[in-house]
Amino acid sequence: MQKENHEIWFEGVDIINYPRTVLPNETEILIVGGGITGISSAYLLSKIGKKVILLEKEKLGEYVTDCTTGFLTEAIDVPPNKLIKLFGEDTSRLILESHKKAIDDVEKIIISEKIECEFKRCSNYIYANNKKEENALLKIAEDYKKLGVNAEYKKDNVLGFNEFGHIEIFNQAKFNAIKYITSLAKIAVKNGAVIAENTEVLSLNNKEDNVLVTIKDAGIINAKKVLSATYFPFGKPDYLEHEYNMYRSYVVEYKIPANIFVEGTYQDNLDPYHYFRIDKKGDFDRLIIGGNDNLDILNIDHEIGAKIIKDYAKAFFKNIDLIEIRHWSGLISNPVTGLAHIGEFKEKNIFYAFGFNGTGMTYSYIASKIFFDQLTSQNNPYSKIYSTGNKISWWKNIF
Repeated sequence: MQKENHEIWFEGVDIINYPRTVLPNETEILIVGGGITGISSAYLLSKIGKKVILLEKEKLGEYVTDCTTGFLTEAIDVPPNKLIKLFGEDTSRLILESHKKAIDDVEKIIISEKIECEFKRCSNYIYANNKKEENALLKIAEDYKKLGVNAEYKKDNVLGFNEFGHIEIFNQAKFNAIKYITSLAKIAVKNGAVIAENTEVLSLNNKEDNVLVTIKDAGIINAKKVLSATYFPFGKPDYLEHEYNMYRSYVVEYKIPANIFVEGTYQDNLDPYHYFRIDKKGDFDRLIIGGNDNLDILNIDHEIGAKIIKDYAKAFFKNIDLIEIRHWSGLISNPVTGLAHIGEFKEKNIFYAFGFNGTGMTYSYIASKIFFDQLTSQNNPYSKIYSTGNKISWWKNIF
């Protein structure tokens, strides 16, 4: 049996190494973590001349960003009816709007910086696996429309597989996140940002007006502001310990015959759910399918998790020639409130961004823009939504 392979998004990428040189003793902004959130933040801030240092324990994009399937969608993992129940219609509308705007802004960056990252606008389809789910989709479509999402329930059998109706959410997108952040990192460095790979931050010691950042084998950097852009909050502070749970999702890439399915991104409404994307590759199509999310603490064998996805794919895409290329798994940080946590918490000067659930590609931009706006004293209409002080307890509202 094949072993996990995370190289899908690195193919054809001109990787640049960022070895650690002599680091400055102080900086305006220090970012911990070289994934899409950290690099997006470094790009935005360096573009206006801010002094930025980004430190990555391993290599840029490794561990989480390279495990993504590259969906850019408004359809976050919390169903619209639960959003409304938890946060009300007005706030729920802003939540979904923030993800839509993230897609638009990422596209603007790609166009303005001439980034080649396989970005493509497409629809996101939420499909039913059976008649019961079909009835549920009708209500979901109504709720999405109520919240301002350009969505429509359809039952026209145009998707290319035997289905029981689906919701089409128009004008969503997909891309190659590694190609995207590789380009952003180059631009950030050109703008004056310092990036150091293989550089481990040991601790953040918060003072009244600054943060002392201790680095393994490299001393201390005095930073005015720090962004913790690691997938779970850096250092795992006790007061954030119960704000999220770590899940593992399993993904398989297949080569399939061309033009059988509509190009786009897909997800069903099961629990745990399944998701896939169809990419046109000339004389064949690429199918990337994932799901079977389970608590990582259960330590389920990754090959067993992948096999469950393979079995689902064989049953769902019956009579289709599926040629497996590779499979992998990745971590999903599920916030207990349903929404990501973005902003300062108990410690002034340290900003956190975590709990992105299954929509990390849009959340990464939302977080980097909130961080940017707070540092530049600009109003951000979404910052209060994602700060801990404005969260509504999940359990209080569900039970």
